[in-house]
Amino acid sequence: METEKIVFNQIKKLTKVKFNLDSEINDLKIDSLDLVILISDIEKELNITISDEELMQLKKVADIVNLLELKLKK
Repeated sequence: METEKIVFNQIKKLTKVKFNLDSEINDLKIDSLDLVILISDIEKELNITISDEELMQLKKVADIVNLLELKLKK
């Protein structure tokens, strides 16, 4: 899936930790600033906007992918 590939590539830029869709964002060893950078880069690449409220609800890598796919369908 294209969205998943984009998310994985962006995360790989920020961490060397192995991860998958079920990985908790907190386990990726990226700080809150890195998370903001991650989301910002994805927003630019996909031309979408993620609100602060949506950002705070993201717990797993799959949550990021699912949110992006939902936004891209709109």
